[in-house]
Amino acid sequence: MNDKRPDRPRFSLGSLRRVELLAGAALVGFLALVVALSLYAGIGAVLDHLRAVGVRLLLVMLGLSLVNYLLRAWRWQLFANGLGVRVPWGRNLLYFVAGFALTATPGKAGEGLRLWLIERGHGYGYARTTPMFVGDRLSDMAGILLLCLAGVGAFTAYEELTVIAAGLLLLLCLPLMRPKILLWATNKLFGLFGRRAPRLFARVRAAIRDTARLFTFRLFGLGLVAALIGWFAEAMAFHQLLAALGAAVTVQQAMFVFTFAMIAGTVAMLPGGLGGTEAVMLALLSALGVDLQVAVAATALIRLTTLWFAVGLGFGALPFALRLARRRRAGPADLKPAPT
Repeated sequence: MNDKRPDRPRFSLGSLRRVELLAGAALVGFLALVVALSLYAGIGAVLDHLRAVGVRLLLVMLGLSLVNYLLRAWRWQLFANGLGVRVPWGRNLLYFVAGFALTATPGKAGEGLRLWLIERGHGYGYARTTPMFVGDRLSDMAGILLLCLAGVGAFTAYEELTVIAAGLLLLLCLPLMRPKILLWATNKLFGLFGRRAPRLFARVRAAIRDTARLFTFRLFGLGLVAALIGWFAEAMAFHQLLAALGAAVTVQQAMFVFTFAMIAGTVAMLPGGLGGTEAVMLALLSALGVDLQVAVAATALIRLTTLWFAVGLGFGALPFALRLARRRRAGPADLKPAPT
């Protein structure tokens, strides 16, 4: 296969090592943040609360996080099948989990790694697989926003912000469900600038059409259901943790705190939402009257059992994914026509 294809992903083993170092730096930064907050709140009290959380509850929280990861991996396979990207379920699961290794790095490198592994192992280029990333991100955003809307009654001061965010997401999804507008805009831009890059505009038009294939009632609907169940599982883990720490927080309040903090971390454009997510969680828990020591302990543990648990699984899967991806399957899969 010709390695000079214009849609070949710009990943290399050297770049992977650099982002691995960034992920390590992010973990050190998170731990430093937790230590600083614990010192401010009273590290002795924070440690007492952490010790009060039993092994059983930690296992339940990790199990609920696994439910989220598996549902999202199933959705990844569902979208791959919808685009005619024929990757065996076991390998696609491995690639998806390996992408978690780079969750806490800039630029959505985890998603890029997944697409790179598919290209290396199965020959599907970015132009063919990028819609999987778009559908994955948008269905996650939609699921988290819907859960946030369901819990916003617990924080009436945030109703307007949440509704605005939901409206913006709807405006983003509608053109993908009805791609004629995007194709019209692309054709207009091609008329102005496309003579200089005709192949680029051709790939953009193909990507728009492929992405629209995922935004059907069945595919996007199933993806949204997976997102709702998966993220609700993690919100429930947060509620159980707060209850175990003695915080009088309802399920609705815990769900809003968890999802609104996730949205804030995403809007802040920080890798893994680091810093922003934790700050919003602490602020909202304090607004509910939760003691600062309890809020710090709960924030640290929920992030360890969600974000950093995923990163740990990703680093465990990454060597195996890289080894399999080097064994390119026979046949240039990306030269096969997409099913109509």
